[in-house]
Amino acid sequence: MSMLTEHKEDKPTKEQIIDVGYYIHLVKTRWVSVALFCLLCTAIAVLFALSIKPTYRATATLLIESTQKKAISIEEVVGIDTSAKEYYLTQFEILKSNQVSQRVIDKLQLDQLAEFNPAIAESGSNPLDGIKKTLAELPVFASLLAEDPANMDEDRLKQQTRIDQNVLKVFKSKLTIAPIRKTQLVKISFESFDPELAATIANEVGLAYIENNLESKLIATEQATGWINQRLATLKQQLDASEQALLDFLKRQELIDNSGISALTSSELSNLTERLANATDKRIETQSLYNALRSNPNADVSSLSSISQISNHPQIRDIRLAESNAEKQVSELSKRYGPKHDKMIQANAQLQSIQLRASKLIQKLINGIEKELISAREQEALLKNELLGKKAEFQSLSVVEREYDALKREVDTNAELYDLFLTRQKETSATSDFSAANARFSDYALIPELPHKPNRKLIIALAMIGSFGFAVVLIVCLDAFNNRIESSRDFENKLGLLPTGTIPLVRDKRYKRAPLDATVFNDEKFSVFQECVDSIRTSLYLNLRSDERKVLAVSSSVPEEGKTTTAISLALSFAKLEKVLLIDCDLRKSSIATRFGLSSSQQGLTNILLMNSAIEESITSIENSNLDVMTAGMIVANPQELLSGKGFEQLIETLSASYDRIIIDTPPILPVKDAFIVGKLTRGILLVMKANSTSKSVYKHTMTLFSRHHIPVDGVILNQVPMRKEGKHAYSEYSKYAYGNNSAQ
Repeated sequence: MSMLTEHKEDKPTKEQIIDVGYYIHLVKTRWVSVALFCLLCTAIAVLFALSIKPTYRATATLLIESTQKKAISIEEVVGIDTSAKEYYLTQFEILKSNQVSQRVIDKLQLDQLAEFNPAIAESGSNPLDGIKKTLAELPVFASLLAEDPANMDEDRLKQQTRIDQNVLKVFKSKLTIAPIRKTQLVKISFESFDPELAATIANEVGLAYIENNLESKLIATEQATGWINQRLATLKQQLDASEQALLDFLKRQELIDNSGISALTSSELSNLTERLANATDKRIETQSLYNALRSNPNADVSSLSSISQISNHPQIRDIRLAESNAEKQVSELSKRYGPKHDKMIQANAQLQSIQLRASKLIQKLINGIEKELISAREQEALLKNELLGKKAEFQSLSVVEREYDALKREVDTNAELYDLFLTRQKETSATSDFSAANARFSDYALIPELPHKPNRKLIIALAMIGSFGFAVVLIVCLDAFNNRIESSRDFENKLGLLPTGTIPLVRDKRYKRAPLDATVFNDEKFSVFQECVDSIRTSLYLNLRSDERKVLAVSSSVPEEGKTTTAISLALSFAKLEKVLLIDCDLRKSSIATRFGLSSSQQGLTNILLMNSAIEESITSIENSNLDVMTAGMIVANPQELLSGKGFEQLIETLSASYDRIIIDTPPILPVKDAFIVGKLTRGILLVMKANSTSKSVYKHTMTLFSRHHIPVDGVILNQVPMRKEGKHAYSEYSKYAYGNNSAQ
């Protein structure tokens, strides 16, 4: 198996890494182009940097205060919430606002400067304006060029508006507002061609911001004052109307005020309610006593004494005591005397007299309780009627009081509002001519001594670095998109393989229009070329020796790649060590006879195969070498049939017995298939590729054909590789490089 096949088998097992050294080498080979490109770009950058007009930047530092000093607090009317997080962001945007910028533009009349108003320079340099003005002054053209005054005013207004907008746009493009983090400071920077103007504008922007803030407060104060005065008049009218309504109500109700009405009415209702309750209690008590007496009209004193109202009566208590004493006396006398005894009769008579008097007393008591009950009922009814009347009167008074309270509240509310607005109006009037600024300068802008831009050194350095980087990237990209093989290292980088060797490009006047001949290998002038061929010979010798092969076929993918030159050079190189035969099998376009200075009618391969010519007559020995040459011979119409026959195979076997090495030059592979016939016989083909000519796709297609026909590749030779001009060390370095490649295989 050949070395190239072994490399193919090992490729999947190796990690694909980026060969940085290859790209460094790639850049080094084109360092002149890179240097010229960098020099050109740097020169352009220098001219560009020198052409830029220097711009100066001045910076002022402004301190924005969150709380302003106030004579009297009226922030509820004209202030904003300075404790909010958005306060400082709002102030930064106000600093950038068109209003502040326009104030500075108007104050410094920046629209009259060409830096801010390019129309000034354009109008001065436009010759058409001068011609038009001159023609307009002539009587002949005055009527033709005359314009409508109304249209002129409108056009002039539009033009002025456009100029103002452009000036404002240019001004804001030069202005930079940069707050300092975690502070209340903000930097105001301005760029201008004039350093003094840059400092002036930076300071004026801060002053314009402060003045704008003060004016906004004054305007707000004036608006608040006007609104308060207008509101005061309205509140005054409302207060007067409510007071008049209250007075009319008091006159209509014949009241002075509502003092005592509620208390008096409440007291009378409480008294009547209490009296009615007492009368009701008394009536109920009398009613119950009367009912008890009426239910027992014949009851004696002792049975009625169980009723608490009767037992507590004074007369009842006296009669009850007298009756008890009489009964006690009768009881005591009955123990001494009989019923008919005078004392007994007298005691019983006295007891009966007391009982009679008690009956009369009870009857009178019943009659008196009845009258008392009637009186209690009448008193209760009168108190109820009086209470109902008082309630009705209290309800009417409550309605009056509520109406009075509503009118009084209206008066009080209007009075409070009027007093509040009157106080606010006085505060606003007192502080209308005082307003503290919400910002002050921490540092005023100073006139810059050095320009801020352009940074010419930086521009030149960036141009140099950028051009170098662009050139390197361009070289790498061109190499990545370049489908052609340039050198051995390029071959390895793009195909992942090492070529068998490289043959340098021979630059000589003799071979400018003609191909290389056999004399180039013996000329000391081309020692590098010879050394490279010898290195390839050594590598092939070691490879073919292991297979004990004597025959070596040489071919290429397409014509004009140097396969014939390579075959001749290898034959001459092998002839230094062995007896070599070089056979020209390119029967379609033979050139070996011409290269060795032989006659075109010289017998060769076709003569042997077709006409059975003697082998000795078809072979030419090269003087002073072990090399014999067999030319193609006469032209034939069917080269493939001739090479496929048994005669060609037997001829090779016969010649192999007489020579140590046979080298066969075959036709290109892609145009015709002759080389595959020879490759089958020789069990391998040596492929030649022309540097900067054969593309990667052509190479892969060729290798695919080899694989399809099962023909091994003995190696790849990269031909006509450009040599670097490095003086007297060129030979040693190139040979070392080529030797290193071969030894690596």
